[in-house]
Amino acid sequence: MSRYKLNSIIIALPDKGFLIQTPTGKTLFDSRPRSIVRELNRLNDRITQLESENDAMRADLLLWREDKWRE
Repeated sequence: MSRYKLNSIIIALPDKGFLIQTPTGKTLFDSRPRSIVRELNRLNDRITQLESENDAMRADLLLWREDKWRE
């Protein structure tokens, strides 16, 4: 999954506003979003980690079931 990106608006000073570009292509506007973007990226990383752990556990379960079936 892509990460959230934070761009300052060119026609305004950075404290006047920022654009947040989401991984799905949406563009959001906020005046102080730095911590929000950081938190969203942290959550995306955690989701990716959990999905990979889930895939590993599913593979282990399939191997276990296959071994049990052979006995």
